[in-house]
Amino acid sequence: MIKRVFVVAGLFSTIFALQHLSAQNAPRQYVTSADAVTFAPLDPKNPGGANVAVVSGNLQGKGPITLFLRLPKGAAPLHTHTSGYYGIVVRGQAKHWASGAEAQAQVLGPGSHWYQPGKAAHGDECLAAECVLLIQMDGPYDFAPVVK
Repeated sequence: MIKRVFVVAGLFSTIFALQHLSAQNAPRQYVTSADAVTFAPLDPKNPGGANVAVVSGNLQGKGPITLFLRLPKGAAPLHTHTSGYYGIVVRGQAKHWASGAEAQAQVLGPGSHWYQPGKAAHGDECLAAECVLLIQMDGPYDFAPVVK
């Protein structure tokens, strides 16, 4: 009986400590208007290519990460990511498809979304002059073109 009390007390102490640490590491409330979001080139050598604005996490960190991805018109090469991610179209029209299923890809407007499992080859295309996507990756951000 005494052992059970100590185990339960230890469990509650651990939960309290984790909640306290979580509260200390939680961001303060903030608001950012759409016109104040600052994008930077994903590849500094190609400022006209993909641009990102990190919402939470770190682009070079372990993840998870949430970011806005601004893309110019055109298709990305077939590629993979280490982690799975959610994609949401915020602006423009885009397509997203699993490898081999490009012909079935639907045109996706604002509010359209998908989940892409990690390590699965897929393609994306921005059909508008510019697309903005909200990306929530389960792990770190990475992009690996599929080598044929």
